[in-house]
Amino acid sequence: PHNDEEYECVDIYKQPAFNSILLKNHQIQMNPSFMPRVIKRSSELLFSSKIPSEGCPMGMVPIQKIQVDNLTDLNSISKLHLGNIQPLSTAAPGRHFAAMRIEGHIFHGAQAGISLYNPPVKMNQVSMSQIWIENGPLAELNSIQVGWAVHPRIYGDQRTRATAYWTADGSKKTGCYNVLCPGFVQVHPQYHLGQAYGAISVIGGNQYITQPLVFLDKKSGNWWLAFDNGIKVGYWPKELFTHLKEGATYLQYGGWTFNSPDGVSPPMGNGHFPNDYFRNSSFFSQMKMMNTSDVLVDIDDKRWESLVDSPSCYKKHYWEYQGSVMGICMTFGGPGGNCGI
Repeated sequence: PHNDEEYECVDIYKQPAFNSILLKNHQIQMNPSFMPRVIKRSSELLFSSKIPSEGCPMGMVPIQKIQVDNLTDLNSISKLHLGNIQPLSTAAPGRHFAAMRIEGHIFHGAQAGISLYNPPVKMNQVSMSQIWIENGPLAELNSIQVGWAVHPRIYGDQRTRATAYWTADGSKKTGCYNVLCPGFVQVHPQYHLGQAYGAISVIGGNQYITQPLVFLDKKSGNWWLAFDNGIKVGYWPKELFTHLKEGATYLQYGGWTFNSPDGVSPPMGNGHFPNDYFRNSSFFSQMKMMNTSDVLVDIDDKRWESLVDSPSCYKKHYWEYQGSVMGICMTFGGPGGNCGI
């Protein structure tokens, strides 16, 4: 149902993206020049969680309403994100990861099925499960990150929502979540960033997933975002980036959390350590990378490294190919707690 509090319909040419000086002469791309072949899924194990929304009339797009109290707050929220994965360090206090990083190729995109859960998260905490697409040295890091988040500071509630983040300089001056700053161009009249998922997985029961796909459209240079079965939501224009113009140099898949000032980290994934039963663990399934021929292929599992900085709080387990339903996958998550710096 249309929730008046959630989003407003805005003229597609007057959406927040076009407040950016970088996009002054930008021509909207209504569709990518091609669409990667999307993974077909036929299984009782995995269901797509529909995003309930009525959408907007022709020529209008849905833009999530800002729940943040003020813009200073907004700025600090983007800062705490700090896109890249660093080991436990005072440079990024409060952030913890359970993820895997793939490098050694030029990537034109990434896709995975991410199981949807709703971990309990307090006002000044964040819990995200996402894909990172990145290039550039730390100080100039170009990063696009997509998945789901429970993030009360930006959403004003504890629901699990489709969430993305971008930066072009390691989160120093550029970048934000969703459309909280000019950048992402929304084209779909119904599906949009910030939407709450309609169905959430149950431990030991039905597993619902979201399947984000981010890919470089070489013709336009824009980075497109599609969700389940090829729903084209919108794109990050090439004008935003420096290092991502030709592709990404590494991909990451996994979860990250941010803790509140009291130092307690929230649960990640479904709040349990991963085990060998997919119905009981939060997971990434069908982990794919898009090569320079623009084909989605299984990730190259010879070129990966594990990123777990607080194993007493969060863990991950990499599974090789697990059959046609799950593909190459990993399980991850944990209860959080007092996880160190």
